[in-house]
Amino acid sequence: MSGGPRILIDKSPGQARALMMQGDSVIEAWQCQAHAPDLVGSVHRVRIDRLFPAQGRATARLADGTPVSVRAGRRDAMVAGRPATITIMAAPREDKPWQGVTGARLVGRDLVLLPGDSGIAMSRHLQAGPDDGVMTELAACLETAGDFGIILRRAATRDDDLLDACRALIGEWRDRAGSPDATGCLFDGGGLAARIRRQYPAIPIIETGPESWVVFDSAWDGMIAMAGAPQVALAGGGRMWIEPTRALTAIDLDSGDGSFEALFAAAPAAIAAQLRLRQTGGLVVIDLPRMKPATRKQVDADLAAALAADPRHPEWIGRSRAGMLELRLPHGRSGPAGYEADRVASSVLAVLRAIARRPALAAPVIDLSPEMAVWLKGPGAAALALLDRPVTPVVSSGAMTATLRESAR
Repeated sequence: MSGGPRILIDKSPGQARALMMQGDSVIEAWQCQAHAPDLVGSVHRVRIDRLFPAQGRATARLADGTPVSVRAGRRDAMVAGRPATITIMAAPREDKPWQGVTGARLVGRDLVLLPGDSGIAMSRHLQAGPDDGVMTELAACLETAGDFGIILRRAATRDDDLLDACRALIGEWRDRAGSPDATGCLFDGGGLAARIRRQYPAIPIIETGPESWVVFDSAWDGMIAMAGAPQVALAGGGRMWIEPTRALTAIDLDSGDGSFEALFAAAPAAIAAQLRLRQTGGLVVIDLPRMKPATRKQVDADLAAALAADPRHPEWIGRSRAGMLELRLPHGRSGPAGYEADRVASSVLAVLRAIARRPALAAPVIDLSPEMAVWLKGPGAAALALLDRPVTPVVSSGAMTATLRESAR
C-alpha cells in the first residue's frame, strides 16, 4: 500500500492499541491498558514527600499512592510537606518510578502550553523561529486567553500554523482540566487518539473494523517480534545488534554477508527506525566499523537526517575517543518491549478482544489458569465489564494461556 503515513487504532475491552504505518511498515506503536494506564502527559496536584537538592529532584505520590520522582530546578519553589503541581513525563524503567517535572505542561508537536504561566519562550535548539507577525499573533492569543504561556519547540518552523496549534492546546486544556486548586489528577492527557493527535496533527487516524482487524493484528505481532529481536538484518546483507542495559543502549553493526559500502548506506535509516520503534531512551552508543573520513561524514549526515523524523528530537553528542558515536534520547512512554511483558494480562485481554469482535458468539466460555482468573476478578474486572454479554470462565491449573471456546453448549 502506498501513500503517506496513517495511524490505525484498535480498541477492545480494557485496551487500546495504535500503529503508525507507512505502506506495510510500522513506524511507531502505542498501547494503553485500563489496568495499567499510561500516565505520560497527565498533570497532578501532589504533596512533596522529600527533597534531594544535590540530586535536583524530589519525591511525591499521586492520589492513589503511585510514587513519582520529580525533577527540581533551582527556581522550583518546592517545600517538603507542601502541595505542588507536576506533569508526568516518563514511564517507570528498571527500578525507577514515574518521572515528572514541576508545573503543568501540555506538549504538542510544535509547542508546549504552560497553564498558569505567561509569555513566549523558545527552545535553544530552534533554528529559525516564526516571523514577527506570527509572534504578535501568538502574544495576542495568550493575552486573550489569560494565564497561559508557551514554549516553541525545536520542531516549529515558519510553515507551521502555530496560532492554530496554540488555540487547540488551550481549548483542550480548558475542556479537560480540573480546577488548579483541586487535588489529585488535574488533566489525564486524554484518550489514546487525543495523545497521538497532539504529536501528529496532520496524519489521519483510522479506527479499525472487521475489514482491517487481520491486517492490524498481523502488523502488531510483527512489530512486537521486531522490537524484541536483538539482531536486525539490514539491506545489503549487513547486521545490527541492539543491546539495552541499565546504563545505556549499545548498537553494534557489521557488514555480515554484504559489503561495507552497503552497510554504511543502510545503517543510518535502520538505526533511526529502530530507536523510534522501540522508544529507546537515554544514552545510545553506536559502534560502526572504521571508515574513511569522507564516508564517516556522509554516514553522520545520513543518520542526522534520519533522526530528524523522530518527534523526541534525539541529541547528537558526538564521537568518543574510542570512536563510538553517542546519542541521547529523552525517556518517555514505555515501548513495545513492555507491551507483552505481563503474560497473564496480555493473554486474557487477547481473549476478551476476540469475544468483542464476534458479536454473534452469545455464550462465550474461556479457559483460564488460576492466576488469570484472579487477575480477571481484580485488575481486569473493568475490561470484563466492557463486554456486552456474560462470559463463563473455566479455571484449570493446566491452562498455559487464556483460550476461547465457541460457546457454553
